[in-house]
Amino acid sequence: MARIAFVGLGTMGAPIARHLVAAGHDLVGYDVDPARTPAAGLDPAGSPAAAVAEAELALTSLPDPEAVREVWLGADGLATGARPGTLLVDLSTGSPALARELAATLEPTGLDVLDAPVSGGPHGARDATLTVMVGGREEPFARAHPILTAFGRHVVLVGGHGAGQTAKLCNNLVAGVTMTAVAEACAIAEREGLDAATLFELMAASTGDSRVLRTRFPLAGAAPAHPSSRRWEPLFALDLLAKDLELAVELAVAAGVEPRVAVAALAEYRRAQADGHGHLDYSAVFLNTRSAD
Repeated sequence: MARIAFVGLGTMGAPIARHLVAAGHDLVGYDVDPARTPAAGLDPAGSPAAAVAEAELALTSLPDPEAVREVWLGADGLATGARPGTLLVDLSTGSPALARELAATLEPTGLDVLDAPVSGGPHGARDATLTVMVGGREEPFARAHPILTAFGRHVVLVGGHGAGQTAKLCNNLVAGVTMTAVAEACAIAEREGLDAATLFELMAASTGDSRVLRTRFPLAGAAPAHPSSRRWEPLFALDLLAKDLELAVELAVAAGVEPRVAVAALAEYRRAQADGHGHLDYSAVFLNTRSAD
């Protein structure tokens, strides 16, 4: 079993860490909220550098690229505490450019680096059914694979450094755009007086079906587990989806693709954020769609 450092024990990180503990690994953790580490069943460390000092592998699950950069390269970051041969794996959703920068900076010092963003949300983290999209070299991937399968059902090496992040941003672009389309359709249906449960059943059995629709139908009462029926309790916060969609738009522009649909969707999430819905599930973009004049 491996000694693992885990940094970032929030909604996604904590259940992932618990699966690793259950698999018999020895974990030490760090989070900006000190209470999260013992709550996840991990021995606490005083900094990312201290957490990784005796570890064979480090995993990070962080909210944005700025946090990743600080945790990896900051004064008390992983790079200052890790020994040569340590494998650093970022499970966060970020930018391919940052993933390549981290690899270019740290691999010459004897560290191994993988970008490995996950998809499947808190339920996937809880049930160990996440999809893990990995970018990096084959040998570090082979080392990490047995550990990643403790919480991932689909663990795939997509390509070189940054490829995992590219795959994740492409996925979240589709999810974000799909949600805005579902929101518009439901706003029409609501104004026309259609029954929410009936519409959900019909769309889920028709060409309008999607995982977004099946987990986030925005008309309350159609499915009790959906955020719209639970005061928009977040499965994945609107603020985070907007961040990912912004990263996807930036990536598209850098690649020479004009992301017209993604830009339009991002504008809807920005409007929802301006109205104070950023902390809600991203299906709450519907609240602005239904109220549009």
